[in-house]
Amino acid sequence: MKSIYSIFVAAALSSTLCAAAERYSLWPRRPAEIEQAQRLLQANKPVEAVQLLQPLISMDGIAGQEARQIVGAVNVGTYLSLRHPGAAVYTVKKGDNLAKIASAVHCPFEVMMLLNGLVDPASMHVGQKLVYVPMKQQLEIDLPRREVLVWDGTTLVASYKLLSVEGVSGSGQKVQTTVSARDGYVAGGKIPAWSPMMGSSERSLVLGNGVVLSAGQGSGGKVLRMAQADLNELALLVGVGNPVTLVYKAADIPDAGQQIPAPAPVRK
Repeated sequence: MKSIYSIFVAAALSSTLCAAAERYSLWPRRPAEIEQAQRLLQANKPVEAVQLLQPLISMDGIAGQEARQIVGAVNVGTYLSLRHPGAAVYTVKKGDNLAKIASAVHCPFEVMMLLNGLVDPASMHVGQKLVYVPMKQQLEIDLPRREVLVWDGTTLVASYKLLSVEGVSGSGQKVQTTVSARDGYVAGGKIPAWSPMMGSSERSLVLGNGVVLSAGQGSGGKVLRMAQADLNELALLVGVGNPVTLVYKAADIPDAGQQIPAPAPVRK
């Protein structure tokens, strides 16, 4: 099933690889794994490309950043599709509505609509089979790297750029919090959490410590700015209650010449 997300992933991979070529032109030690991963992607072997880049995704610098972007662009298509490794089926019962079901199975309302091709939630009927995916991912916001990462255990699901950081600072290396709200805006006005318009709205995320991830809504306070398209996708991957780690200080990260152990293989 070809969806807007498969198109997005293809476009993201294309722009990622073009940007990589330009940046690496000034860096003589480009890892061979990056070039080999590009060849694998061109040969339509994304799983192999992701596995090849696993040792690089924990690195700092251009090598790590590019590896995370490529791996994230590949994996996000799986996590927002029927191929999600945790996909399950719910049978609609009498008295059910989509909002109630979404809350019970911990799958965002708009993700339920996306996975099942629903246009009108009221069209559901008793006995209907609905695919859902529990969104249990963890969000990592790395301020020194200006990156927003989504993890499912040791699997990197998605990687996004932070455009700016406003009023956010910390004395420790890491702070733990959760997603407290997933807001949607249409024409500048906030809409209800279970509105059918949520899927096409401009999204923002509010964290339990008062930090807001936004593309433009709101001003002042603690705001992390992202591109709206990235934020809309991020809001599909994490829900209210999902854990969040804010990294305020750079950790001791190996450089591109050091060997680091590979995380567990990406689940197929």
